[in-house]
Amino acid sequence: MSNLKASGATEIITVKEYLVSATDGLIDLTAQGKFSSVQLQAESVCMDTPGSSVMVINSNEGGVNTGGVDISASGLKACISLETPSPGKCSQINVSPTGILLAYGLPATVASIALAPEGLILSIGSGAWILMEEGLIQLKVGTTELALTPAGIVMKAPLIESSCEETKVSMGPQGISESVAEVSRSLTPAGHIMSAAEAGLKVLTLGINANSPINKGNFEGPSNISASMVQQMADGTMAQISNMININ
Repeated sequence: MSNLKASGATEIITVKEYLVSATDGLIDLTAQGKFSSVQLQAESVCMDTPGSSVMVINSNEGGVNTGGVDISASGLKACISLETPSPGKCSQINVSPTGILLAYGLPATVASIALAPEGLILSIGSGAWILMEEGLIQLKVGTTELALTPAGIVMKAPLIESSCEETKVSMGPQGISESVAEVSRSLTPAGHIMSAAEAGLKVLTLGINANSPINKGNFEGPSNISASMVQQMADGTMAQISNMININ
């Protein structure tokens, strides 16, 4: 092994061609000092290994320089990784045959964009992500999921609420509730309940209960009521108009 060292003075070597070959496979270029640097200047600079290469090129057309940097790696486990780590944070870009990953943030809340053969995945931490693939867009936060497909929209959530000014709709384990100003309607395991200001109607498993300031019914044909018990009460006038009323 031989060492080529410069003296204290600047040395310039000017030749038409300069070739360096290491038969034992090691060439070490070292620049020492506080402001040390190693510079390679050429129209193209290339570094090659059997499975990867880095090429820096420049072209000059019409007096305008156009530069380019090409980084490539081949093989089933090939990977190109760019990282700028900092204490407690992740900041990296990985390119491999299986996809591309862009990640940044704290370990528990890393934000990432992953491009894989099956689609595009955007995620924050472990509880929120968006999946986009052919024919499907899926959003998930915890146990809440929303899927958009050509066949329709599928939602899964512990509670679903939507509102537009005074119009509100909510769905949960106890049923469905709808309201518009003073009018509301709810469907629960116990039955169906409707109300409008002072008027209300309950269709329950035990029976029907209606209350309102005014109760009026008009029937063009026969009216039949069949029940084990029928109770009608009114503070004022109660009228039923029909050709025939049967109460059994």
